[in-house]
Amino acid sequence: MAKVDKLFFELLQVALGNREMLSCTPTSEEWLDMYDESERQAVTGILLYGIERLKSLNDDLNLNQRLLLQWIGVGQMVEQRNQVMDERCLDLLKRLSDYGLQGTTLKGQGVARLYNVDLNLNDDLDKKGGLGRLRQSGDIDVYVDCGLKKAIEFAESLGQKNVEWDYKHLHLKIWDDTEVEMHYHVEVLLNLWKNRKLQKWFRENDALLFHDNNGLTTPTSLFNVFYILLHIYRHFLYEGVGMRQIVDYYFVLKVANGSRLDVSYSLEAVSMFGMERFAKGLMWVMHEALGMPKEWMLWKPDEKEGEYILEEVMAGGNFGHHDQRLQHRGGKWNTVKQVCRHNWHLLSHYPGDVIWAPIWFVWHKCWKLKTKLLLSINANDNHNEN
Repeated sequence: MAKVDKLFFELLQVALGNREMLSCTPTSEEWLDMYDESERQAVTGILLYGIERLKSLNDDLNLNQRLLLQWIGVGQMVEQRNQVMDERCLDLLKRLSDYGLQGTTLKGQGVARLYNVDLNLNDDLDKKGGLGRLRQSGDIDVYVDCGLKKAIEFAESLGQKNVEWDYKHLHLKIWDDTEVEMHYHVEVLLNLWKNRKLQKWFRENDALLFHDNNGLTTPTSLFNVFYILLHIYRHFLYEGVGMRQIVDYYFVLKVANGSRLDVSYSLEAVSMFGMERFAKGLMWVMHEALGMPKEWMLWKPDEKEGEYILEEVMAGGNFGHHDQRLQHRGGKWNTVKQVCRHNWHLLSHYPGDVIWAPIWFVWHKCWKLKTKLLLSINANDNHNEN
């Protein structure tokens, strides 16, 4: 492991309260490399929290003042963005409720609320709002148990035209600077056989999707033990996944451990969908990179698989956006080629899911053409009745 990567992981561990200091003082170049890696992994705010902790324990960090001010500036923007995103999540849920639909916030701002649970690392830092304020937010994902047709009707009620949709979700255009994905399927797997079972599992467990989390409706912690792992697994297979998502799962497991949840339900689901190999590797990653206590582990860690997963995470960055092995170009066909190229080197590790990617794209194309036809027929029938 390169020295700068080791220091990067150590600073993450400091931020999470699993380490009190770095093994050595980084050079100016190493600090800059750590900052660049934090940008790639979308954890710049989290590492800033680690720096704040180190400053409270040790004055001599050898951190260039200009870089520190840049880091702090990013942290302030992350905080401000989180405040806006919290308000928009609440606004979106209210709009759905006013329309007669019940929504729940997936991932994102809901998981961010777990970051401050029993952290208690430093009173002064906690008074500022704790670590959750520095989790870098992405888009807003909301699940509504309404199906595609009603989801489109809701989007159109907001004045949206030419609604973009697929099997899993549609894109709501409410704010210019925030992407909103309205899910009518919580998550999907490209393995068609597994996906059929997955949708059945979600239907059978939909009561766990709607939970009051300090004023924000989110899935329960028990649901997230399976769901967030599934989300990481899916992105790892088909796009790439970064350290931000792994830190999210760290806090899911922290809450599960602290609440003494009976996670046998989630363990059975992971086994059912053939994710155990990945889960075991991820346990090793979370222990080695984040310092996660072994007693939190739900699966026996697999070092060999964990090393492979960590290499992929560090190579690809947040959602694989920085993977130099791929050509990031726009367009649906280029997206298909990129996924297939990404899948090629995963084939020996997860063949049961990877090999289905090209089949899924053909199936999805046919499904969308059929669904468009049915929606068009239904719209014409409604028009004729009126």
